[in-house]
Amino acid sequence: MKYLVNIGLETHVQLKTRTKMFCGCLLSTESEPNTNVCPVCLGLPGALPRANKEAVKFTVMSGLMLGCEIARHAEFARKNYFYPDMSKNYQISQSEHPLCLGGGVDIHEGGVPAGAPKRIRINHIHLEEDAAKINHYARHSGVDYNRCGTPLMEIVGEPDLASPDEAMEYLQRLREILVYAGVSDCNLEDGNMRSDVNVSLRPEGSDRLGTKVEIKNMNTFKGIHAALEFEIARQTALLEAGGAVVQETRRWDGDLGETFSMRTKENAHDYRYFPEPDLLPLDLAPEQVDE
Repeated sequence: MKYLVNIGLETHVQLKTRTKMFCGCLLSTESEPNTNVCPVCLGLPGALPRANKEAVKFTVMSGLMLGCEIARHAEFARKNYFYPDMSKNYQISQSEHPLCLGGGVDIHEGGVPAGAPKRIRINHIHLEEDAAKINHYARHSGVDYNRCGTPLMEIVGEPDLASPDEAMEYLQRLREILVYAGVSDCNLEDGNMRSDVNVSLRPEGSDRLGTKVEIKNMNTFKGIHAALEFEIARQTALLEAGGAVVQETRRWDGDLGETFSMRTKENAHDYRYFPEPDLLPLDLAPEQVDE
């Protein structure tokens, strides 16, 4: 049996603002660890956030560049999870009411210049805060909260990509557009741009998507291409042997050239989203969007 591939990318892009998303701390990659922090981005009790106007502007600009519909009304939500990189145990994000809806990126079918034009749809773009950075050393690990609170745009693509080559062209075109707009440096080495990669296989002739596997936090084009090639081969072999693909989150080990299971995949209800009580909704006037 022949299997068709469906790939969807959730691309996280750090915005090029001077200060963090919900506080006035400066953004700098050159500062000593844990020096650009305050009660808000550290999540101390009683600290109240305030939305960064420039980050909202950059997200709307990105949506316009990508052909999205700009929401006149958007809301922030709390995404609850426990992990050392988010000290207040929740992330301020957007769920049911994101800033940008729809849109897309045009690539060549098959990821080759001679291919026919193909539209890769975007489901939505939402605005959130980045987590802290966990650094692993030989004998210990440490958390640097300088990155925590960086304005982060998440561009959620539909599963319209059919090969690793198409995924590469989509990411390259997306990067070109955002760099041209001046909203981000999109420097993969600095973590300005990284993707969660979702891939599934379905039998040829079937319209129903297969079970999705997510590969987390990929920050190189070469790594994404290699991880997709491995994961497609792994799932194909599993299905051909009569097995079933499990919905899960996996990590890519570049040295071994393999993906490894991390955990079974969470669903939206696992994060217990609810409206952020400390932030007012964003109501954008037409003239603000036009500007």
